[in-house]
Amino acid sequence: MSARVEPTSIRRRLERTALLAVLLGYGLLVLANVQLFQQQRNQRQLTTMQRAERLLLGNVAVAEQPQQLQRLFGTFSSSGLALWGSFAEQKSGDAALMDPSADLRQRAERLAQNQSRPQLFRNRSSSYMITSRVVNLNGNPLRLYLLEDVSAEVAFERQLNGWLLLAAVLAALLSVLLSRRGIHRALQPLTRLGDRLETLCSNPLQHQPLTPDQQPLELKPLASAVNDLRERLAKALDHQQQFASSVSHELRNPITIIGGYNRRLMRRADNLTDDQQRQLLIVEDEIRRLGQLVTDLVTITRAEISVQNLDCQPLCIADLVQQATALLEPQAQPRIVVIPADGVDPRLIEVFADRDAVLQCLVHLFNNACQYSPPASPVEIGYVCQAERVFLQIRDHGPGVPAEERQLVFERFRRGRNSEGSPGSGIGLAVVQTLVDPMAGSVSIEDAEGGGAVVVLGLRRCSSPAPEVHPPLH
Repeated sequence: MSARVEPTSIRRRLERTALLAVLLGYGLLVLANVQLFQQQRNQRQLTTMQRAERLLLGNVAVAEQPQQLQRLFGTFSSSGLALWGSFAEQKSGDAALMDPSADLRQRAERLAQNQSRPQLFRNRSSSYMITSRVVNLNGNPLRLYLLEDVSAEVAFERQLNGWLLLAAVLAALLSVLLSRRGIHRALQPLTRLGDRLETLCSNPLQHQPLTPDQQPLELKPLASAVNDLRERLAKALDHQQQFASSVSHELRNPITIIGGYNRRLMRRADNLTDDQQRQLLIVEDEIRRLGQLVTDLVTITRAEISVQNLDCQPLCIADLVQQATALLEPQAQPRIVVIPADGVDPRLIEVFADRDAVLQCLVHLFNNACQYSPPASPVEIGYVCQAERVFLQIRDHGPGVPAEERQLVFERFRRGRNSEGSPGSGIGLAVVQTLVDPMAGSVSIEDAEGGGAVVVLGLRRCSSPAPEVHPPLH
């Protein structure tokens, strides 16, 4: 499995590329400068050695005499150049103007013994170049050594390379400053296009079409494709909105009519048998469930097409819980038990939310808790207050929700394995998630001590007093 690569911005990549290009360019320049100086020194050494060879070959008779050879080397040498040679490991004359010490001569001879090219080395605080060549003088091999003091040249080369490195650092900094501005201006059209695409994702029906002629050449095809996508998406969402409205209207009318007739039959059920009355009650429950299902589907559909109008305002959390309890079935209302918060009056706690949306969420959560709890067990409502958030904890005493299914149950028409045998469509928690997201709220599921589950509904708190944290309801 390949490692996951963290995404980076195009701007950062371009800035790094520009910086690396500058550093690489100056690095190559320094390397070329070093090679050029080295090549120049080598060529000068080889040329000087060739001159020495021609001098010896032109004076073979003199060169065979040690004293004359010493005088010949002395006339060839200079203040920074030494030339000496040896017959059968016996040294002949050396330079008159530059007299290398014994340890310097031994080190130079040792370095040049088996090398055909000039060698650069340091001795104490000086730098030298040594070259060796064997010259045949009437059958007698003479090994020549050419030693040159290149300390000033090496010092100049190092100084030049230091200036080049300093120029590379300054150029890199200048390149970063200039490239940041240039890259920022070059990427502005792409940034604006990204902002327009975010607008398209949030509200495609109100998205203004892009103008391809005003885009850079590289973005014109993308702008045209975005406009085409926007038109098709707007049409699809418009059809979806019309479908949701039509389905809501077409289903609510027959459900209302059937429910009305069923209630009329129940009012005149004196002459019906107990089994027939029970069947009418089943019809009433299914009509109510079908009506709630239609309402939930319309809520989700409107949220998806961004036409959900929420009126967020300060609301008393205690009043919301009381009103939601009143909307439950009569047999479920006594089961709702509010656990008072220690040191905090729930009537003084206000949240910033939409009343209808919060009531719909609470009704779903209360119904779920009653549905999955044993008939005689209560549904406990607790509070956790923080500086900016208020958390409602709805605890049931049912089988609970496994940890691996706590995200799954918030998907529409998905239910956990512990819900088998319990009636329901699997859409209630999806509706809660859909309603709390636009209000900057949250909903999650936790374990309860002793069994069951705790659904935590988080809402924004209006005021921000000192944090008052209370133990969670477990």
